[in-house]
Amino acid sequence: MFDVIERLKAEWTDKYVVIDSPAPELSRFAKTTGTVRAVNMNGRCLVEFDQFNNIAWYDIDPSHLKVVTEPLPKPEKQAKAKAAPAAKTTSSKASSTQKKSTADILAAARGGGSKPTAKPAGKLSTADILAKARGAKSPPPPAVTDPTPDESALLEETIAADETPEQDESPQAKEPPAGELPTTTAEKVAWCRQHDAQ
Repeated sequence: MFDVIERLKAEWTDKYVVIDSPAPELSRFAKTTGTVRAVNMNGRCLVEFDQFNNIAWYDIDPSHLKVVTEPLPKPEKQAKAKAAPAAKTTSSKASSTQKKSTADILAAARGGGSKPTAKPAGKLSTADILAKARGAKSPPPPAVTDPTPDESALLEETIAADETPEQDESPQAKEPPAGELPTTTAEKVAWCRQHDAQ
C-alpha cells in the first residue's frame, strides 16, 4: 500500500489539474485550475484551486482530475472583479484632478464665471451690505438723539405730583396698636388661639 501512495505522490504532486468529472459537488471548480499540493494516505489528492482568493486544499479522488501543462485562463468574473478596483482608482484620480474649489462651485450655481468676486477695499457695515444687495445707496447714518431728559418735562412732572390731593386717612382705616406682641412660642400659640376664636 505504501508503494502505491509513493507512486501517486510522484505522479500528482505539484501538477496543474482541472476537474474532469460530471459530479455536481465538483462543478464549483469548473473552468479553474488547481495545483496538487500533496497526496494523503488514503490515495486522494489535496488540491488548491486558483479562484476567489481561496487557499483551502480540497480532498479529491485522482479519477476526477486531469493533468494540464499550464493553468487555464481565469474566468471573466475574476478578471472583471480585478479590473473594477483599478478602474475605480483611475476614475477617482481623474476626478480629484478636476475637482473644483468651493468658490468655483458657488459661482457656477449663481450663473457667474469661475472667478470669485473681489473683496471691497474698505470694511462695510451691515447696513451698507444690505443696501448694496437691494441695489440702493447706503442709508444715511441715524440722527443722534440726546439721551438726557428735558428739564421742563421733569419740572411739569414734579408740579403735577405736588398738586395731587392727599387722601384723607380716616381714623377707622388705621388700626390701633395691638399692644405688646408675643415673643416666645408658647405666647404666640396662645395669641393665635385667642384671636382666631374671635
